[in-house]
Amino acid sequence: MRKTAFAVVAAGIVAAVTLAGCSGGGGGAAADDGVLTIAVPTAPVSLDTLKAAGGAPGTWYETPAYAGILERDDSGEYVAGLAEDFGYVGDGNTEFEFTLRSDLKFADGTPLTATEAADSLTYFAETTTGPNRAMYAPLSFEAVDDLTVRISATQPTPLIPWLLTASSLGGAPISPAGIADESARASNTYGAGQYVLDTDSTVNGDTYVYTPNENYWDKDAVQWKKIELKVISNTTQQVQALKTGQVDVIIGDASIAGTVEGKGITQIQSPALVMNLFLMDRDGTLVPELADPRVRQALNYAIDREAITTAAYGDYGTPTVQPVIDGGPEYGFDPSIEEIYPYDPAKAKQLLAEAGAEGVTISATYLSYSPADTTVAQAMASQLAEVGVTLDLKPEPDFGSWVNDLVSGQFASTLLTSAGDMYTSTQFAWTPDAVMNTFKVSDTAVNEGFTALATATGSDIESAAQALNRTIVEEALDVPVSSLDAIYIYNADVVDLGFIGTTGDLAPVSAWTKP
Repeated sequence: MRKTAFAVVAAGIVAAVTLAGCSGGGGGAAADDGVLTIAVPTAPVSLDTLKAAGGAPGTWYETPAYAGILERDDSGEYVAGLAEDFGYVGDGNTEFEFTLRSDLKFADGTPLTATEAADSLTYFAETTTGPNRAMYAPLSFEAVDDLTVRISATQPTPLIPWLLTASSLGGAPISPAGIADESARASNTYGAGQYVLDTDSTVNGDTYVYTPNENYWDKDAVQWKKIELKVISNTTQQVQALKTGQVDVIIGDASIAGTVEGKGITQIQSPALVMNLFLMDRDGTLVPELADPRVRQALNYAIDREAITTAAYGDYGTPTVQPVIDGGPEYGFDPSIEEIYPYDPAKAKQLLAEAGAEGVTISATYLSYSPADTTVAQAMASQLAEVGVTLDLKPEPDFGSWVNDLVSGQFASTLLTSAGDMYTSTQFAWTPDAVMNTFKVSDTAVNEGFTALATATGSDIESAAQALNRTIVEEALDVPVSSLDAIYIYNADVVDLGFIGTTGDLAPVSAWTKP
């Protein structure tokens, strides 16, 4: 595999499409012609990297056209991208520098120097509304010469290398023309990546077409004469399209995993995500009872995770009470707390009674286009009803609708998968400026634990991550349900489609190659 950036797996949005009649047998018709065709279940929130959804398929619409300052190779190491030299300066994880390659250009021919890179990073950090906004908030950027940018952080952060990858969205420079025209970025691309959006061939909400960028610095890395992302919301239609060669790659789930067969068809999977009921209203703005940790703990006791996981994910999920997967030391997974919330409806009722919270109603949104999400949402609502809690569900037909309701402040909770490591999850959900912390709840123990993790080094990382994990679990800041696999299915005409190291992070679309 060529050295690439990685993608954080997360949610996307959906739009329907009707496939044309199928013909032929076996996969690979598109790739055989130098065209990579990918089925995606959702249309993009926006092509604007400042507003795009993270993960797969969210970043798949951006990473072909926006190159990262750094990349990540197949072992998980950070390597040169647009920058050829990089690293932390001194100790403490607060200063970082990178040096760009010389003679770089954006797709529109504009030079890409340290000034343009620093301007783009600053603009992203100050303006983004995307899922990674909290991670960029403590950073400032300065061009110290023609090719070198210095990054300064107001607090220690070990994530600066990842924040400089295209997968983080902010780490992929936007051209001056793109920065100057916010409205245009929603439907066009302004990057320095291998490809550019072909606006003449693109049909919004249906098909997104990318063609080679003649100004890309590494011509040999441009593998495809065309990349097409086709929006197909129906899983059965996706499978049929893969089998008949209309598409080369689909995102799998537990409903089809292990069942898609055909010449040259391959399935890969890896633990990657955690399904959570995020309790955003922990200060009790909408639901006063949620400010009481006994109520939040009761919700955790009321859930039969094993039954829900079996129904929604089968062999591709594992019941869990932790918001992290069982990964490396930085993930913070702690086997000793797995039994902290056994399925115990009687205990749940007792805690609710002690808190005076019998008959509480909690509003919740979920992505109804996902069969697994629907199964989890309905099962949780049924089980919570047995202890006297009403989970008032609102199904969201697409990710855009979900985002609108998230930021409206009208819903106390939401069901969503999240990345499974402690640092990213905390900045995603529980720090005061986290994108999922819509009510701006500030928890002293979480803030202190997060600072301890951000400054930890060596063998202290695991203990700091586990301590923060225990705080979140014991205070019941959310209701984790299942650790689940990311699943991808593709045909033999696509290679280098794989996970980064031992994580569930997938190599970006621009890294996938022909045999």
